[in-house]
Amino acid sequence: MSPAAHATDCSQNSSTPGWDVLGRAANATDCANNRLQNYREKSDERMQQREQALRNKEDQLRNDTTGRLDRAREAGEEKLQAGRDRLDAIRNAPQQKMDQLRNAGNTERQNWDNMRNQTRSDVDSLLGGGQ
Repeated sequence: MSPAAHATDCSQNSSTPGWDVLGRAANATDCANNRLQNYREKSDERMQQREQALRNKEDQLRNDTTGRLDRAREAGEEKLQAGRDRLDAIRNAPQQKMDQLRNAGNTERQNWDNMRNQTRSDVDSLLGGGQ
């Protein structure tokens, strides 16, 4: 509302006769004080709303930043673990190769032993006739 509208509202509510200058001045002062009080209350309310909006935005930005930092930390830890796993694989490769060769040799020896025993038993049964 315009100031004239406020003044009009205040003067319309007045029951002071037109000749009472002091009464009209008191009513005008009361009206001005009421308008000032309303203005202050609305101003305070808007200020609180702005401050709350700023706090909300600050909290949102903090949460977004924290989330990004957490995701970056997790990604870094995953890369670090992958590097450790690769180093372990490289470090353990010679031992694993030696174990495979040993196992292959043991398997081959077992195959030879089995064939030798089978051949011996076949020859014994052929020559001895099963005796």
